[in-house]
Amino acid sequence: MENETIDQSLPESGNPDTKPYTLKFGIIGGFASVIVSLILYFTNMQFASWAKWLSTLILFIIIILGLKAIANGNRNKIIPFGTLFGAGMKITLIITIISVIYFVIYMNFIETDFIAKILDASRQQMAEKGLSEEQIDRAVEMSSKFMSPWLMIVFMVIGSLIFGAIASLIGAAIYKKEK
Repeated sequence: MENETIDQSLPESGNPDTKPYTLKFGIIGGFASVIVSLILYFTNMQFASWAKWLSTLILFIIIILGLKAIANGNRNKIIPFGTLFGAGMKITLIITIISVIYFVIYMNFIETDFIAKILDASRQQMAEKGLSEEQIDRAVEMSSKFMSPWLMIVFMVIGSLIFGAIASLIGAAIYKKEK
């Protein structure tokens, strides 16, 4: 009777190499978000209600693919949950930095009246839902208080970190290789 465990190599302990993967997938994710944003801009669909979720979807997909690549690239190593979670958060951070830089460029050079267009799109969506002019005016007035570029960047960073943490938790749970 042959012992199958003798033929299999045991996982090595030690830290798996995550840096090249986090850089690669962070940059890919950041530029994918930029490209999608530009496509939405040029097709005049950047204010569609479904479009705001595309960057979150890209973030999720890229993080999961990045963690899978780390697991595949370190097949013979133990990869703890925490290492993968940390790598996912590094990918998130790189994507977020690229996205914030692009957002500043976008607001200052590409779509200079971005905030006004967001408020107009919100006004139109509320009108389609049947809200009265008075309700719409109050809602737009309240929304405009949260529409400073810096506040938008803060919300963008917080949202990216939250969704990145969720994706990192899921990916780390799926691809961890522990003893």
